[in-house]
Amino acid sequence: MPRFVPRHFLTDATLALVLVVLTVGPGLVMEFVARTNPAAGKEYVEKMALQGGRSWWVFAALIVLGLLVRQQHPPLALVLTGAGTFGHLFTDARFQLLDLALPLVLYTVAGVARNRRVSLAVLALAMLLTYAAMVGGRIYVEQQEFARSGKQVVPEQVQGASTKQVARTGPRRPSVFSVGRLVTVGQAVTELWLLLVAAFAVGDAMRSRRAHLAAVEQRTADLAREERQRAALAVAVERARITRELHDVVAHGISVMVVQAQGASAALDRHPDRAATALQHVITTGRASLAEMRRLLAAGHTDPAEDARLTPLPGLGALPALIDQLRSAGMRIELHVDGVPAVVPAAVDLSAYRIAQEALTNTLKHAGLGAVAVLRLAFEPGRLLLEVVDDGTGLADGADGRGNGLRGIAERVAMLAGELEIGRTEGGGFRLCAALPLQARGITPVQP
Repeated sequence: MPRFVPRHFLTDATLALVLVVLTVGPGLVMEFVARTNPAAGKEYVEKMALQGGRSWWVFAALIVLGLLVRQQHPPLALVLTGAGTFGHLFTDARFQLLDLALPLVLYTVAGVARNRRVSLAVLALAMLLTYAAMVGGRIYVEQQEFARSGKQVVPEQVQGASTKQVARTGPRRPSVFSVGRLVTVGQAVTELWLLLVAAFAVGDAMRSRRAHLAAVEQRTADLAREERQRAALAVAVERARITRELHDVVAHGISVMVVQAQGASAALDRHPDRAATALQHVITTGRASLAEMRRLLAAGHTDPAEDARLTPLPGLGALPALIDQLRSAGMRIELHVDGVPAVVPAAVDLSAYRIAQEALTNTLKHAGLGAVAVLRLAFEPGRLLLEVVDDGTGLADGADGRGNGLRGIAERVAMLAGELEIGRTEGGGFRLCAALPLQARGITPVQP
């Protein structure tokens, strides 16, 4: 239900008052003229004077009440206004200015209707009832005129005329079903019908416009919400990517630095030259890790062309350097490449490097001294197979193989719609095998 607005109520009250004054005013003026000048005012009084008496005011009150509630209760207003208008048409058989309230209320109903078919049915019902009311009004007026004419011939009967003669010369009772009357009423009600149709058309157009604007506003709100959701999702994806990259960089760099520092500490007294070499590796690894962390953290704020320190993203081509770095830390690694290297998409290139980096770093941390890691790259039709196997102690007891590093590997493989296998080997070591498709959608292929 629409909320009550005093300004709208005052507007409707003013409109109702104006219609009442315009309807009653001319009749009152003509009656006043007839009293002052009967010869000049008689004809106008017959045309303009009200004929309904108390019943007319009752119907007028219904119309006024309908106008007052049309903003808050349009269906009730239509019922009240329709009852008052039909009453006027039935008792007076003519359309008056106050009856303009019916098209106004119909305009309101058509403007707030939720279903156009319902409003069309209301329009058709209003047109049918107005026609029926005007037909009934014409019959009622003619019956009243016939009754008054019959009373006027009574004196002729008293003067000696026979009853049979009076019946011949007296007025005939009007026929209820008269084609001429129906056609005449149709012509008289056409004006009201045109007003009803025009009011319905304007109200329905306003309803359609409001519905269109509401749909546009809803669509705009949906688009804005979708844009916010996409932005939030993009931020979350970027944060997850940076988190994975940082984990890989930090875990690998710190693991290598710890191993190198331990070697330098052990060789400090007996082999100072080895200690110096190990410390140099620590410095090199630390600087490389810091540079890559700086690149990751500044990726969204710095143009790579403006900072020479921001190196390109690593890929399969950087695996030999990674292996050399881990070998310098005392780790034994074997690299096998099967098949002919094919065109590798950029996302697969980076993910394969990070997976190998994380798997070898885990081997460095968990496989134990003397463990051997085998890194195998197999270029198969449509996919790249990356396998890292070690013969060390494997995961610690109670570990489920779902740490942050392995979780990041699983996310990378899932993002590329690949397959991942991890677990212990029969000899007690650990195996990681990732199958990455080379025809993923939305990624750019580059040469390895």
